[in-house]
Amino acid sequence: MLSRVADSLYWMGRYLERAENITRLLLVTEDFSTETQGLAEDLAQTAWKDMLAIFPSAQLTREITPFAPLSVPYLHTFFTDLTNGYSINFSIRKARENARSVREALTLEVFLALNEVFRAVETYERKGMPDLPAFHKGIFAVVGAIEHTSTRDDGWRFLKLGESLERSYRAALVLRARLPALLAAEVRGDAPLYYTQWRTLLRSLSSLENYRRVYGARLEPNLVIGFLLFDADSPRSLRYGASVVCDYLAALSGPVELTTPARIIGRLHADLRYDDEAQMRRGDFVGLLDRVVGELAKTHDAIATQYFVT
Repeated sequence: MLSRVADSLYWMGRYLERAENITRLLLVTEDFSTETQGLAEDLAQTAWKDMLAIFPSAQLTREITPFAPLSVPYLHTFFTDLTNGYSINFSIRKARENARSVREALTLEVFLALNEVFRAVETYERKGMPDLPAFHKGIFAVVGAIEHTSTRDDGWRFLKLGESLERSYRAALVLRARLPALLAAEVRGDAPLYYTQWRTLLRSLSSLENYRRVYGARLEPNLVIGFLLFDADSPRSLRYGASVVCDYLAALSGPVELTTPARIIGRLHADLRYDDEAQMRRGDFVGLLDRVVGELAKTHDAIATQYFVT
């Protein structure tokens, strides 16, 4: 496979996953903000400000006015604003550009579904009124088309590699942004509000229902943290994400060769798999998350050097 094609498919996967992540975070944050704004204004504001920590280079491009809803400047910045490299508009346009450059590597169903989502973004941009739930379904239609119509060749593996790496990287940043404040909080007198924050964290990573299948109604901080970091079966846990990245890299390189990116992510996966109990006892989750973010960034750089640099 040409490195140009592999690069485009890899970034198509990353941009699609990024757009889905941003959409979900906007939906969940808007729900939480609406629920808590009359009870705890500071928590509602912090939930929106966390978006800037999860996407570190993003900046608000519309001023916050005293009487406008809290969500307005963030929806503008993270949905329609093309000057923000982490907006949904930017991500979908980049995914479509990459798809057009490797049209021959994609099925008609994938390209049509992606093009439909792109047209929807253009409509929202003109109207200035994004329909987040409908758009979320549109992205899932693209993902479904990829899953059900694509040949399981190296092109598909590069696309899924980009998707998996972006998912793990963004999950680690979500946890890094939100865990410190949650761990510093206390139940005190407003237990419902306290536990709403933990449920929102699980929803931010599409993990609330999966968590409940394992632990039922028990919403304990240590259980939530352990589940999001080390669960072997939840598709949004860091351990599972590292495992999937390992699998795609192994499939691309073959059973004999152990490439540099495979070594980096393999060591991280081993730590998340075999050292989970010790890391839970130490409780240095911020340090662990910083390391995960750093190792995933190194993995990306190594992938680019291994496969895309010509």
